[in-house]
Amino acid sequence: MINSITKKDLMNCINNVKNAGDKDRSNGFYSEASVMVLFTNNEKKNDSSILIIKRKDNLRKHAGQIAFPGGRRENIDKNLEETAQRETEEEVNISRTKYEIIGHFPKFYTGTGYVVTPYLGIMKTQFESEKLMKPNSDEVEKFFFAKSNLLLSPKYQIRDKPPVGSSMFMTWKIKYGTENIWGLTARVLVTISAGLGLREFPPCDDI
Repeated sequence: MINSITKKDLMNCINNVKNAGDKDRSNGFYSEASVMVLFTNNEKKNDSSILIIKRKDNLRKHAGQIAFPGGRRENIDKNLEETAQRETEEEVNISRTKYEIIGHFPKFYTGTGYVVTPYLGIMKTQFESEKLMKPNSDEVEKFFFAKSNLLLSPKYQIRDKPPVGSSMFMTWKIKYGTENIWGLTARVLVTISAGLGLREFPPCDDI
C-alpha cells in the first residue's frame, strides 16, 4: 500500500535508481529535454498524488499523450533543471517557489529523438497552488492529480507492444481511469516503483 511519499522516500528512490538509465548514445541525434514529476501529499487522507498533464491533440509531437510537465531545453536554460521548471510554469502555471526539487533520475532516450532527464519534487501545498494552476491553452488539454497508489502499483503496470507507428520495440502501459499512459511517462513511473522497492527494475533500451 502506497501512502504519503516523503522527501526521504524520494531521496532513497533517486539513490536506488542512479544506475537504471539508458546506455549513453551521444551521437548528436537526440535533443536534450527534461520533465518534472511533482508529488503532493494529503495528510488528512494519508495518501499522495502525482501531477499529470494531457497534451493537446493538434501538437506536432506527442499529441494527445498523457505526460509530465516538461519539454526541450532552450538556449535560455542554464541547465536541465531550469528547463523542467520553465516548462512546468509555462504549461500549468506553477511557480518554482511552490515546490521543492529533491533530485533527478538518469537519462532516458525516447523514440521521438529526445534524451530526457526526469526531476522529482514535492509540492509545498497542493490546494493553494491548485487555485493558481491553469493549462496552457496552446499545449495542454488538461491537468489532474493522479493517485500514486494507482500509478505506482505493479499490478497496474503492463509490459506491452507500443501503438502502431511507434519506433519503440516494447513499452510500459498504465491504465488510469479512461486515460492510457505509455512510453516515457509510464517507464518513469515504473522506475519510481522500482526505486521505492515496490517491484524489480524495468528493462532498459526500449528503442
